[in-house]
Amino acid sequence: MSLHLFLAHQISKTLLHSHHRLTVPRLIIPPNTYLHTSPTTSSTLNCYGVDLLPPKLQSRLFKSVKQAQVPHYQAQVATSELKKFGLDSSGSSFPLPDITPHLPPILNSNVSDHFWQVASEQVQPYTDLLLDLLASDTPPTPTKWNLEPGWTRYNASDGTWASVPYPTEKCCVFDVEVCVTEDPRAVMAIAVTSEAWYSWLSPHLVHAESFPSTMSPSTMIPMGSDESPCLVIGHNVAYDRVRVGDEYRIDRSGTRYLDTMSMHIAVAGMTSSQRMMKLASKNMTKEELKHKPMWLRNTSMNGLADVHKFYCKTTDSLDKDPRNSFVKLGLSDLMADCPNLLSYCAGDVTATLDVLRILFPLYSEQCPHPATLSGMLTMSTSFLPTNNCWENFITTADETYKTLEKEMMKLVETEAELAIMMIMDCSYKHDPWLWDLEWKIASKKTIKARRMKLIHEKKIDIEQLFESGYPTWYQDLSDEEDGRVFLNLSTGKRVVPKLLRLTWKGYPMHHDKVEKWGYLIPSADVEEIIERISYGEIQTNFPLEEFLAVVNKDNPMNTGHALEDDMDEEPYIEEISEYEEEKLKAKEVKRKLSKTAKTLEAGIDIGIPGVRFCGLPHKNGAQFRVGNPLSKDFLSSAAEGGDLASFKDKLAENLLKINMCLSYWRSARDRIRSQVKGEIEPEHIPAHVKEREDFDIGDQYGAILPGMVVAGTITRRAVEKTWLTASNAKKDRIGSELKSYIRSPPGYHLVGADVDSQELWLASVLGDAKLGGHGSTALGWMCLQGEKSKGTDLHSKTAAAAQVTRDQAKILNYGRIYGAGEPFAKLLLMQFNPSISELEATKRARHMYEQTKGTRGYKLNRRGAWLYDNFNVFKEVNGEPPPYKGWVVGRKGMMVLGKMMAIVNMLVEESVKVRAGGKTTYRHTLTSEGAELYSQLDDSVCSS
Repeated sequence: MSLHLFLAHQISKTLLHSHHRLTVPRLIIPPNTYLHTSPTTSSTLNCYGVDLLPPKLQSRLFKSVKQAQVPHYQAQVATSELKKFGLDSSGSSFPLPDITPHLPPILNSNVSDHFWQVASEQVQPYTDLLLDLLASDTPPTPTKWNLEPGWTRYNASDGTWASVPYPTEKCCVFDVEVCVTEDPRAVMAIAVTSEAWYSWLSPHLVHAESFPSTMSPSTMIPMGSDESPCLVIGHNVAYDRVRVGDEYRIDRSGTRYLDTMSMHIAVAGMTSSQRMMKLASKNMTKEELKHKPMWLRNTSMNGLADVHKFYCKTTDSLDKDPRNSFVKLGLSDLMADCPNLLSYCAGDVTATLDVLRILFPLYSEQCPHPATLSGMLTMSTSFLPTNNCWENFITTADETYKTLEKEMMKLVETEAELAIMMIMDCSYKHDPWLWDLEWKIASKKTIKARRMKLIHEKKIDIEQLFESGYPTWYQDLSDEEDGRVFLNLSTGKRVVPKLLRLTWKGYPMHHDKVEKWGYLIPSADVEEIIERISYGEIQTNFPLEEFLAVVNKDNPMNTGHALEDDMDEEPYIEEISEYEEEKLKAKEVKRKLSKTAKTLEAGIDIGIPGVRFCGLPHKNGAQFRVGNPLSKDFLSSAAEGGDLASFKDKLAENLLKINMCLSYWRSARDRIRSQVKGEIEPEHIPAHVKEREDFDIGDQYGAILPGMVVAGTITRRAVEKTWLTASNAKKDRIGSELKSYIRSPPGYHLVGADVDSQELWLASVLGDAKLGGHGSTALGWMCLQGEKSKGTDLHSKTAAAAQVTRDQAKILNYGRIYGAGEPFAKLLLMQFNPSISELEATKRARHMYEQTKGTRGYKLNRRGAWLYDNFNVFKEVNGEPPPYKGWVVGRKGMMVLGKMMAIVNMLVEESVKVRAGGKTTYRHTLTSEGAELYSQLDDSVCSS
């Protein structure tokens, strides 16, 4: 076993033990005992230079496992492959302290059995509760509901009910409903256990009173949680857990949450691309589905109605129409229809239980190891402690955002006001950016016109100048929000890049209705076009000469066209009249020749004479169009010396710097604001927290519960919109520091633990097992023994091969682990560097895979070896001469083999094995085509 992998397992085991307080033997180090850095037992290197566990430790962990000896020839082949990738098989030893005396006993003397038993002990209390629920009959649904606030228990035997503080059974299926227009806290909930049904109504719903501003657990649903095991089951149950008051307490809780949606995704989930196909097939008939991929019939979307129909094979879908009431109605209207809404909620609970009865056995079969279920239950208890710093963070981020946004708006507003002045002398007609805006004076009888009057009531000079009305494009910018009128000059507006005179690689940007944003470049026949425009042969509103002046700002001689106005006009006219006929003939010939030349030019023709349109590079490839050149995807291009700039010095750079600061908060603020922070009441704060010197009652201690889907992908990775996607804090991103506002209460600490590159190590070990041990493949060696300082680790090698940074290489590598191939790598490379072409990105992606993974090859069977030996074509294709000696043949070689086999099958009708003279040979019966071809060969060829 590799040293790195053992350390990963040991850390994982320790974390699993410590979280659940199980009485399992764990790593115990007596007081005053120190682990020295110098090992008492030296580590050993295998034949590939990978550091393995010391023999003493290895024998303790793997008593019943004997290490197989690698054949010498196999080791030689693997070593030569490593050298091809520049990897040194000599290796280096990592000093490991002797921790063998301090290890806990290995249960059943087997590491696999040890982890199985540890995980089984962790989940057993919860699986016992779950199996008891599944073994029982579902109690009959109440026909009448109690409309008093709090929990009500319905006795199945006599139909009576009684008020209770919380459900008394330890396992229930649970669902909550929220009045979306009022508050994120629940207004009603339904639960069913093996014994009874329960309903809960919020007093704020019953009395139609608004919720208090303080998000205290006492205003949420009580579940009576303590340290004893309790299991709550729901569909997307993380949403329901956020509304349970008990979960915001600092004290440890024994309650775990089991999500049927996560179980469905693990059993029959879909990738994002499959989900799109599934949506497209939603209205297809059974007959139409027969002609589609089979997997479409073996999965469903993740919603409860779809999952219930898929597993329970019902013909009718769940009625989800009452859900709209919780979205649109207020508290009083909901209370008026409360009995029907409780019945709707109970229907969802029944459906969830029906799904659970079918789904849990499938999940247990698909994910049999108890550690999988243990991990899902553990992650369901995620808890982010914080205090009043959270509110301060949101307030400060909002204020900073508004200040910078105002500064950015003022910057663009100044440019907009300068632009509308151009209507006075029609100079906009000579501007390569503003020429195609709608300059017609807009009506003064519209709402937008009235807004413009309010916007400019303090700007008397502008109001007087445009007393008759404003240009249409300018008036369309008027907007209103919360009673405030303003010019909406956000970076998403199409006019903003034009006002800023944006350029790409020095060429003016242009927006086309079909092609969206791009830039204009001079066409090959621009000189001729200018000449024809001057003769009146071509009519255009595009200011071509001014466009060329912008392009040639630094080099006026780029196109060879003189832009000066000091030419002597009269002699020039005389010259034209003298040679008019000859010149017109020459121009006609030149025009015909230029048609061929234009097809070889960059860009496309969008109907503007003298220029070609080139689309801006989209992060997802050339087939996509750019909708906003000021989006965050172009931030890196706006740096000094970047492709994105402004014809007005520093204007775009300053604007984009401000926009970069605003980008994170603009996209994440709604998600961050929607986080429910439950404030813990002083009476529920543990005594050991209050006794700390740093305890301050004014800190308003509380917690945020992430709405995490614990198995949100088919690879069972967790999914959450805010916390799992939050990047590290950056100085130039408002709000990116949100993780720093998760702070532990007095007496507690936040502890970080991570198994570095765990997925890559596991993939390496699995791959190496096929080829003779740890480090026998380039991927395995780079992951297990590669060093960042020497540039031999996987990320460094990938970065060098793909010509990207090491951080970008990490994204590529982890994408590969989860199934991404060369197309994904090509797409990422184009996102990292939009200036490279699609062909160049394809080459880099292929080179990266060849350098870090190798190429796919095939070992030949007996028939393939015969073809290889008897058709002398492989010296050029595979680089190895006949006879075949077991080496790998590439894809090109296999294609050649396939062609040779097709020829043999066409010429040979039957082959019979015969034995003559102590040797086994084949006697072939030729087809008619084979016999005809054989008859045409001369004797020398036949005898050979």
